[in-house]
Order: sequence, then C-alpha cells, then structure tokens
Amino acid sequence: MLQHYVFLKYRDGTTEGHVVAFCERMFALRRTVGGIEHLEIGRDELHDARSWDLVLIMEFASVEALRAYQRHPDHLALRAFNDPFVANMASVDFTRRAERGLKDERSVSRP
Repeated sequence: MLQHYVFLKYRDGTTEGHVVAFCERMFALRRTVGGIEHLEIGRDELHDARSWDLVLIMEFASVEALRAYQRHPDHLALRAFNDPFVANMASVDFTRRAERGLKDERSVSRP
C-alpha cells in the first residue's frame, strides 16, 4: 500500500467553519472517488511554531491509484475550494517498509 500524507498550513484568518467544511468534503470523496483505501484527518492540538494545521493520512493500492485520485474532477474541485486558504502544503509518499521486504525498522533507506 502506498501511504500518502499531506500537511496543510492555513493562512491567518481562515475560519474554523472553512476547515470543518474541507474535512467533511474530504471524507465525502470516499463515496465518489475510487481508489481511496484509507483516509484519516488529524488536526494539530499543540499549535507550536513549527506545527502544521492539518494532516491527511491516506492509503492507495498503487502510485497509479493515487495519480487517478489526484486527477479526479471531485478532488480538483475540492482543491479549488481549499487552495485559496492554504499558506503552505507538503506531502510524503511511501510504501510501508514491511511491504518492501525490509526487516530492520531502525534504519532509514531510500526506496
């Protein structure tokens, strides 16, 4: 499974109502966009200077499934809704180590 993590930092002044609406629409994508195996949304609780406001934790069966999701019109519409409020975004995509046949969880290596 491909893990897809997206980190969002919202612009100052973004309302709680917007963030809640984004999260609700994100969960609704599971009904309209194929390929989303798992979706979890985490909201930051510490609000430290280095904190991100929100993380999307997603799983896809493959890179191709992720790319299809990224091109889907419903995903693009949600991006159009949310992007004006986003100050910064980052992502990390990886295959779980055990699925790549790596046994030593203490070491970090490139895929």
